Amino acid sequence: MTSADRRPGSDSDGDFLPPDDQAPAGATLPLGPAPAPHPQPSALLPPDTGSRYEPHAEIARGAMGVVYRGRDALFGRTVAIKLLLDEHLARPELRWRFAEEVRITAALQHPSVVPVYDTGMCTAGRPYYVMRLVEGETLEVLLAARPEPGHDRSRFLKVFEKVCEGVAFAHSRGVIHRDVKPANVMVGAHGLVQLMDWGVAKVLPFSPIGPAAPEPADSVAAPDPADLQTRFGRVLGTPAYMSPEQARGHLDRMDERTDVFALGGLLCATLTGSPPYAGVNARAAYKQAAKADLEEGFARLDASATDPELIALCKRCLAPDPADRPRDAGVLTAALAECLSHDLRRAERDLVRFFELTPDLFCIAGLDGYFRRVNANFGRVLGHPPAALLAVPFLDFVHPDDQDRTRAVLADLARGELCVRFRNRYRDVRGDYRWFEWQAKPLVGEGMVFAVARDVTDTMRLEGRLRYFEEEE
Repeated sequence: MTSADRRPGSDSDGDFLPPDDQAPAGATLPLGPAPAPHPQPSALLPPDTGSRYEPHAEIARGAMGVVYRGRDALFGRTVAIKLLLDEHLARPELRWRFAEEVRITAALQHPSVVPVYDTGMCTAGRPYYVMRLVEGETLEVLLAARPEPGHDRSRFLKVFEKVCEGVAFAHSRGVIHRDVKPANVMVGAHGLVQLMDWGVAKVLPFSPIGPAAPEPADSVAAPDPADLQTRFGRVLGTPAYMSPEQARGHLDRMDERTDVFALGGLLCATLTGSPPYAGVNARAAYKQAAKADLEEGFARLDASATDPELIALCKRCLAPDPADRPRDAGVLTAALAECLSHDLRRAERDLVRFFELTPDLFCIAGLDGYFRRVNANFGRVLGHPPAALLAVPFLDFVHPDDQDRTRAVLADLARGELCVRFRNRYRDVRGDYRWFEWQAKPLVGEGMVFAVARDVTDTMRLEGRLRYFEEEE
């Protein structure tokens, strides 16, 4: 999947939504009539560009623009090409907003924001811009694919942290996104996370990016809550993640804390599997947002098996009054880092407690044949100090008759196979051998093995005596 690799009519760019109650709660509010049939890609770009950009297949379509996968002939690379829809060419407010999207996105040079390569105009006066093609999947799809909300939580919290960092950078540059949601987050290979679709973003007065041309009056008209079939730009955002001030159309109150609310919604979806307003459709979610009805969302957070500090931070972000939220995404990012480090410190303490208090012999070993760490039980059972066990290959302590079998098990572990109930003998400090029964799991990519053993010497002796008496009879 690519940047905004979504079906035509899905929620990108403040997308079209059918004017009935069947629209999903996570969809953007209805913003106008459905787009007209689009022209063939070959007619999109003018010949006077030197045919540098060659659009191939449409990959996304929203209320304002259409995105094609294409090719940059000059550099021989695959790109994404976004164009304003033909039916909007005569609407100055949408031409203005498209130009602002290009200007804002290009100005935000950050790893979490897709880079803009070029911009231009087709022969018919149709604006376009060229950006990096992001290969990956949307966070919305990845969250929905989880078997349960707690699955792989640490990974998704890392994704959320990167989104916060991108929004924090935008806030430091005086830009608010106004439509942060999982569908606008692309997660690619090698840890790439990018926040897409800056089509409804706003440049604040103090921004070093500088003011744009005046915004046409039509794009700042007050919303009519009784009629959700509004014109583009009158109600901005997605109901399921929309702040109360956003839903009420209080444009003068929308600042960085509006994005903080949406980030809290994204965190809520990460922790619980659903956004803060989980209405059955967009209209129901919009009404919840306008009333700041967060009771059900907060109940889900309280019921989630997650750290209380993280739940408290999420609720702070979702505070109905903007004054009660973190001031901007930079403050949120710092608070999140503190929460995650607290979780890490607690996990480390729990691991140390388990490592040292378990009655078993617990170790971490390398596939190179050396112990990396052993718990105190090794010293108690074998009498060797930990330094002696870590200094030489562990096969040096294994009974000669058991070494070939131990090497074979180590080879199996290197191939990713589990070790279950394997027995061998280890030499103690007196030169005697004790029987250990092992369970081990490899982390092949890390070159490590987690293993736990039990001293079964007495069991082996008992089994030996039983065999002796059976043979005597």
